Amino acid sequence: MPRDEHADDGADEGGARGTAAEGTADESDPTRRDVLARTGGSVAAGVAATLAGRGLVGTVEAATNRTDRRPEAAAENPEATFPQSVASGDPTPDGVVLWTRLAPDRYRDGESVTATVARDEAFDDVVGTYEVPGGVVGPGTDYTVRLTLDGELDPGTAYHYRFAYRGVASRTGRCRTLPAPDASPDSVSFALCTCQDYRNGYYGAYGHVARADVDFLVHLGDFVYESAGPSAYDGRDVELPSGASQAMDLEDFRHLHRTYRTDRFLRRALGRHTLIATWDDHEIVNNRYWDYEADAPGCWPADHPAANDAERLRDLFADGIRAWWEYLPARVRYDEDAPLRERIRLNREFAFGDLVDLVVTDERLHRSEQAGTQRARQLSFQSDDESGSSRTILGERQREWFLDSLDASEATWTAWANEVLNMAFSLREDGNRVYNADAWDGYEAERATITDALADVANAVALTGDMHTALAGYVQQSYPDDDEASPSRVGVEFMTPAVTSVNLGELLELPDGEFGRRLASELVAETNPHVEFFDSHHWGYATVTFTPDNCTYSAWAVDKDSDEMGDRERLATLRVRAGEMEIRDVR
Repeated sequence: MPRDEHADDGADEGGARGTAAEGTADESDPTRRDVLARTGGSVAAGVAATLAGRGLVGTVEAATNRTDRRPEAAAENPEATFPQSVASGDPTPDGVVLWTRLAPDRYRDGESVTATVARDEAFDDVVGTYEVPGGVVGPGTDYTVRLTLDGELDPGTAYHYRFAYRGVASRTGRCRTLPAPDASPDSVSFALCTCQDYRNGYYGAYGHVARADVDFLVHLGDFVYESAGPSAYDGRDVELPSGASQAMDLEDFRHLHRTYRTDRFLRRALGRHTLIATWDDHEIVNNRYWDYEADAPGCWPADHPAANDAERLRDLFADGIRAWWEYLPARVRYDEDAPLRERIRLNREFAFGDLVDLVVTDERLHRSEQAGTQRARQLSFQSDDESGSSRTILGERQREWFLDSLDASEATWTAWANEVLNMAFSLREDGNRVYNADAWDGYEAERATITDALADVANAVALTGDMHTALAGYVQQSYPDDDEASPSRVGVEFMTPAVTSVNLGELLELPDGEFGRRLASELVAETNPHVEFFDSHHWGYATVTFTPDNCTYSAWAVDKDSDEMGDRERLATLRVRAGEMEIRDVR
């Protein structure tokens, strides 16, 4: 896709926590192409509103386009009014979601917020200024603003935007729309990020993401961590309003989102690139799942303060879901009056012309209890147990939607925003293979259903987070113990390293340097011949670029121990050609 070479890499130094506002139609009803290609009419700026002290009470279907208004100039100190700056997300060919948050001490009930979108950074060529009526934003949504523009923008185009409130303008953000449904882009590129424990390091990686020549930012989960307490890193302590060591209510979750957005590099990256996000477990509680027998949420190990209190855990899930919806600029369905497991629907799709179809799944809210939880350990000596055939990671409804999406994809590449490792991954312990039951290894029967479907997809690429590791390998229909076997490859999987969260090198205190990394890779290769690249000694991010001929993945290491952006190190650059199933090192 064409780049905007004149955009300012550091344009969004400000910070703003986002509160959300808008529910969209159920994406599982019409076909994917119908949803993604739709237009929103003249001015479809949907803003969902929460009144103070209560839940959602309605949706304003159209904000006024005030093209006659000259936008306010950027203020010297926009953070005083917009403390979490700006962000954009979930593009369509003719729109995008814009997001910001107002400072509570600047808020005046009844005063409107405006957002101006322009084709140039100087705001000389204004597309429109959209007015969000007073009363829509307030304490009920933690002062966040979400403006959904549809039918207002041109396909495949970069724009500049900023909010204004009480005469003060926010920092300028940059957003991008999807290509037209019938377009044939020369390329589409993503920065991939995941697992950014605020207390375990600094976000220099996001400084590089902000400067990266990519089209969109894809976040694969663990945007915030539920834990609080002191940090070994200066300025990274987290104290929750409840005083607890883990988030226990809505105010705690909101506080976490606000705290994470104080990082200048994260704000900068969110202001620079339009975000497509899913979640993992830590946005609410570690190792969360759904207990289908009790029809209630669960988590393990059972040492969480709410783990054995069903009503308290249900409230915890509801609060974590709401805070995520408030703070991420995602075009998702949210209904706080729906049953808990149906309250938010994150699975959705993005079509980048005929080049890439990106399918986003939710692998936490609907998953069954993991294998091995009764032993209170994440590593199980079996990849599935006798009840594995009924265990699900997607839930029946989402699984059928996902299979339909794969079947309907006609793009050159089908990419999958996949939170946890799909391919088998094991290590040896006391002569036994040890699997991670928290990933797809714990859901073998459903994985087989998905890989059978991927076998009919021409060029399938899983983009994965969660394991705090840079990794690349082959998605297969089976993973036999016999190294001589040659199972069918159905796709490739590229994993991005964690931004800061503890990786295997840190956790196991593995020796650093070339020898330590080679030793770890050899241990992995012994039981995982389908893994082509493995690095769990570094933190950072990854990029992936799709063209009609190739998919190219690069893993980048960035020091998490420095509060400055620092340098980056290329860990790997790997390429797959369209129509082939061979990962090549192209460094």
